[in-house]
Amino acid sequence: MNIIGLKLNQLNRKIKFLIVLLNDFFLALICWLVFGPPMATYIASEFSTGVLEIFFSEWISFFFPAVLSISYLYLFGFYKSLIKFFDSKDSILLSLSGSLIFGFSWSVMHVYQFNIVSTSFLSIALLQGFLLSAVFYAFLNVSRDVAKYVLYPYNTNIDAKNIVIYGAGASGNELFQSILLDPSKRLLAFFDDSKNLRNRQINNIPILGSFAELTALKEKYGELEILLAIPSIQTEKRRNIISKLEQIKVAVRTVPSFHELISDQKKMTDIQNLSLDDLLPRARVAKDLIDNAQEKVLFISGAGGSIGSEIVRQLLDNNPKMVILFDISEYNLFNVERECQAIKISKGISTQIIPVLGDIRDASNLDFIFNKYAINGVYHAAAYKHVPLVEDINNITKACENNIIGTFNLAATSAHYKVESFVMISTDKAVRPSNVMGASKRMAEMVIQSIDTQSPSTKFSMVRFGNVINSSGSVIPLFLDQISKGGPVTVTHKEVTRYFMTIPEASNLVLQSAKMSEGGEVFILDMGEQLKIYDLAKKLIHLSGRNIAEPGKPGIEIIEVGLRPGEKMYEELLIAGKKLSTNNPKIFKSKEGFPPPEILEPIMTELKQAIKVNDHEAIINLFNNHVEGYHHAS
Repeated sequence: MNIIGLKLNQLNRKIKFLIVLLNDFFLALICWLVFGPPMATYIASEFSTGVLEIFFSEWISFFFPAVLSISYLYLFGFYKSLIKFFDSKDSILLSLSGSLIFGFSWSVMHVYQFNIVSTSFLSIALLQGFLLSAVFYAFLNVSRDVAKYVLYPYNTNIDAKNIVIYGAGASGNELFQSILLDPSKRLLAFFDDSKNLRNRQINNIPILGSFAELTALKEKYGELEILLAIPSIQTEKRRNIISKLEQIKVAVRTVPSFHELISDQKKMTDIQNLSLDDLLPRARVAKDLIDNAQEKVLFISGAGGSIGSEIVRQLLDNNPKMVILFDISEYNLFNVERECQAIKISKGISTQIIPVLGDIRDASNLDFIFNKYAINGVYHAAAYKHVPLVEDINNITKACENNIIGTFNLAATSAHYKVESFVMISTDKAVRPSNVMGASKRMAEMVIQSIDTQSPSTKFSMVRFGNVINSSGSVIPLFLDQISKGGPVTVTHKEVTRYFMTIPEASNLVLQSAKMSEGGEVFILDMGEQLKIYDLAKKLIHLSGRNIAEPGKPGIEIIEVGLRPGEKMYEELLIAGKKLSTNNPKIFKSKEGFPPPEILEPIMTELKQAIKVNDHEAIINLFNNHVEGYHHAS
């Protein structure tokens, strides 16, 4: 963009409006200066009087038509869009009618002012009025075209990325202004399915209205990036749009969500990658509130992790009395505490934020914290959960110590201090597990179920669900990284299927489950249909604007690398029995069998001894003997 255009484009909208308005008055004045003297000369000859006298008496015949015409244009919204929609049919009709009003009111003023009723004068006045209208209309068009090319010059950079803005509303136009300042981007078109915008232009940029036109544009330019400027659109419509864009195989990015914009977390111009929850073929889960949150002290283990941190964010929406952030990682704890403080300020809430460095394996430290604070609820999200890492013989004992012994410590401490509710985050991998991670989580579930029978003051429950998008260890960030490097994208097996849910959805359902607990339940989240990991990889490739490699056709290759240690082809959510409905259609519950305390206690003693001497084989034997369905995936 040239320096003049840049400076003008940065002006306040009111100043821009004033400049355009004065410009149109100036154009009207030029028209009068062109047609006024000849008319004055003619009238002077008819009345045998001085030309200058007639000329100066004509000022009223300029001001009245000019004010009338421009007032008409203003009242009918001609200046609302300034110049961005000047090429539209509505603007053309307005400018034409406004020009005719200017020209013919000028003619009428002369007839009225000089009271000349001769046929020859009327003919000349009407002809002059028509010519004046034509010239004024031409001036309006030329001035707008000049403004467009000054303010919005075409990007001639051959290396610029071809852009289409999806959405021609206020968000799209704000994004348009930022693209003009970026020489690495070239805006080819807007896209909007609104009938009111069909066949329009915004500053010489066409507005497309069909996916067929978008497909043709993709074929013409090869590579194309779509910027979704529709922050407040309904989720289902948004996902439908993305599905159609995937078929065209264009790269898709988006502006921040409406929530992020109104909370001042981000600006419209903060272009970001497509939110991956848009890939899930179902409606988002509605959020819920926590009763009497302002009176509650809440403890979150693993508060710096993907699930733990999101639980914390949603808890803060309820303005609890205190939130205790408990995490073994200094880095994670620092980040989540800083974010919580920012949320607290932005929302104006009074919640006390307590960051605590700690390890759930340290029972004495837990006792100290619970004795110091009158904790009402515990959300247990701390776990080692990366399947291949936990499967490694060097990590088995530490993972089991954390996932099982740590859970026991936290649950026992909660029971001792009569915490009202305790919710453990479990996993679908605990169902007939084929890996150590799943088996350790299933044994942790059994610990919770057993302690619940001995703790009438505390309602213990577990929430079991599958994969969450963008969690640590999730395959999706790996895919995106591989795509950005040109591939190949690696999948373990084409037929591997998984349940998927977004982190915010899963976290909120955890909070809702806690309200339903009567003690000892396993809550199971409805995650919809399982998705093939291979199909997910293809979606991500297409939405990055790339093609999948085929024989004789270049693109990103998808290769199978074989199942990882402990990996199953598919996952389950229920061990045995029936899923019982709750008052939330996305949450089911089940009462599953577990060993009574007198049987579980010697198992735990044996486990602790195996951990102490780092005997991973003994741990595997315990799983074989006491975890239902435990087996290694072949």
